[in-house]
Amino acid sequence: MSDPTIPPSVLKAAKRGFIRTTAQSYSTALAGGISAAVIITTIQGGQPDWVALAVTAGVAVVSPLLAGSASFLSILAKGVPADYLAAE
Repeated sequence: MSDPTIPPSVLKAAKRGFIRTTAQSYSTALAGGISAAVIITTIQGGQPDWVALAVTAGVAVVSPLLAGSASFLSILAKGVPADYLAAE
């Protein structure tokens, strides 16, 4: 049987990096998105700007997934970070 292209330890670390980065990014994006929604509504005199709110919500949903994907691909390309090796 041939060796896998990506060693299991690297794949496991990449998955952990994806989950960790995505979760951290969601906490930041949601807090920023809620703040932006409140500010936009306040500026509009209590009437929400639905386009701005939709764009803000879209960014809050998509950007953490992109950050997690970047972490995943970075670990696949560069190997397991030293912090993750200590946890093993």
